[in-house]
Amino acid sequence: MTPIELSTRRRVTGLTSDEFARLFVSLQREVDGEAAHSTGMVADPGGLPAPPVTAEQHLIDTFAAANEFVATLADRLYHTIMPVTEESVITAYADDLTFWASHPDLGGVPCALWNIAALQAAEWARKETGIACELDVREPLV
Repeated sequence: MTPIELSTRRRVTGLTSDEFARLFVSLQREVDGEAAHSTGMVADPGGLPAPPVTAEQHLIDTFAAANEFVATLADRLYHTIMPVTEESVITAYADDLTFWASHPDLGGVPCALWNIAALQAAEWARKETGIACELDVREPLV
């Protein structure tokens, strides 16, 4: 993966740079029960060791799971707002704490994934009905 691909995928998951770095470092430390300095690591042209191939695959799998989660959530939101009317509203969240307070069953999931799903559901509804849902952004609790 190129740095641009990594950055883009990090943004899609809603992870901060620090959260993503912690995930990546933990993957480098232990991949399939092996230490990161064991075989499977290849130095990049800058002299830094590249992540093990299995770590890259784990990241790809994680991003795929996030995309699948967003698609499933978007479908659920779509069916919740249908049939859409001029008064239909979809809620988005400005921060994780407010999101988790409203949806305790999704605690730990970044609100960015919800927001992406909400926008997707609104777009599906607009394409089907021609009606644009209002997006209501919840103010942070703190």
